[in-house]
Amino acid sequence: MAQLTNNFSEWISQQVDSESSFAFSEAVRSPSLSKLTHGVFPTRKDEEWKYTPIGDLLDTRPGEDTTEVLDLETIDELKQAMPSAHTIVFLNGEYSQEYSDSHTALRDSGLSISPLPQLEGTALKRAEDTILESALTDDNIFQHIALGLSQNGLFIEVNKNTECQTPIHVIYINTARGVTAFASPVNVIRVANNSHLKVVEQYASLGEAAVITVPASYIHLEDGAGLDYYKISVENAATNHICNTSVRVGGSGVFRSHQYLLGSNLTRSNLEVSFTGPGAEAVLRGVYLGDDNQHLDVRTYLDHAQPHCSSNQHFRGILNGHSRGVFNGLVLVREHAQKTDAQQSNKNLLLSRDARVDTKPQLEIFADDVKCAHGATVGELDSNALFYLQSRGINKKDAALMLTRAFAAEVTQEIDIDSLRNYVQDKISTSLDEIVIPSV
Repeated sequence: MAQLTNNFSEWISQQVDSESSFAFSEAVRSPSLSKLTHGVFPTRKDEEWKYTPIGDLLDTRPGEDTTEVLDLETIDELKQAMPSAHTIVFLNGEYSQEYSDSHTALRDSGLSISPLPQLEGTALKRAEDTILESALTDDNIFQHIALGLSQNGLFIEVNKNTECQTPIHVIYINTARGVTAFASPVNVIRVANNSHLKVVEQYASLGEAAVITVPASYIHLEDGAGLDYYKISVENAATNHICNTSVRVGGSGVFRSHQYLLGSNLTRSNLEVSFTGPGAEAVLRGVYLGDDNQHLDVRTYLDHAQPHCSSNQHFRGILNGHSRGVFNGLVLVREHAQKTDAQQSNKNLLLSRDARVDTKPQLEIFADDVKCAHGATVGELDSNALFYLQSRGINKKDAALMLTRAFAAEVTQEIDIDSLRNYVQDKISTSLDEIVIPSV
């Protein structure tokens, strides 16, 4: 463990002692502040972080934001992912009323959205109770940075028996220049009985903005509720992004998650799902695409604590240059969780001899009437398929790009929002077009 002695840690200590206005009450902040004061950062000696060094991040010290002007064309380009959605924009860590759609009228449809600083009374209590009821097995210090220091975020709440027709599109944009910016938004989402919602979170850092992003999300689905939860990262190579997401799914509830990690210098995504009632379901999908020296780390934890629940995970990695991918997925089936169906798959494609993937799918099963399987592969492009395409007059690079796009499309085709599917596939294609694929 690394003691709090470096630049980022010193900055964190200063924020703990500051008199800034924070999003949550002392009941939520105090345990996290204690962790920040006496805690430690994970090192590669910690099992959950053994593949992911954070030394470069710890050597960084955020400064006062010096922002560039944000033009409407940039906003419009990001909105293309969800042009018909209700859009909420955070600019350099702060809620932007100027670029966001007005959401006061949504209350009449059974959906409420509130920036965290505006919460009070029973709404604030419901949001904080959602956090306090949640728990992460990887209780890393970054979760406590978000809870202890966050000044912004959202509380999204859906009333029971509500089918939300319009998706929510939350865009986080950083435009800092000359300094390293810091943002730690916290989102709390509650979906009541027999209701359904779609939420898209999109992260973008523009130009050469250096950013440390430490978001956290706390999600609670009541019995029969459903949430389609998408995360799209198109951050630049100067961004370090470490996020924690805790999800609780009630009986017969359905949680669907899609993660598409297409940017940043370092990304660590920690997603934990626990089933709190029988018959619940979780479907997790994701693609991580790395080039140069990018490091992309996906960790999932599925807690099957109830019977008749199912989970299905399918993640794919594409690595080029000296990039490194990590997939660490654990499925826990508890003793009384009979009739569990848990499937887990991680497939990786290496486009460079210098790229690397560490994959660790795991099953821990303590029930005897279950159907569980996991698998992982790491390989290169199929030489026979390349030869076949070349024999049809396609040059080698175009053939390699076609096969690589098809590899990612086996996951992206499951996005059931047309504009978002096209946006993600276009971003992947653009990234791949910029990769010089070596001779295979």
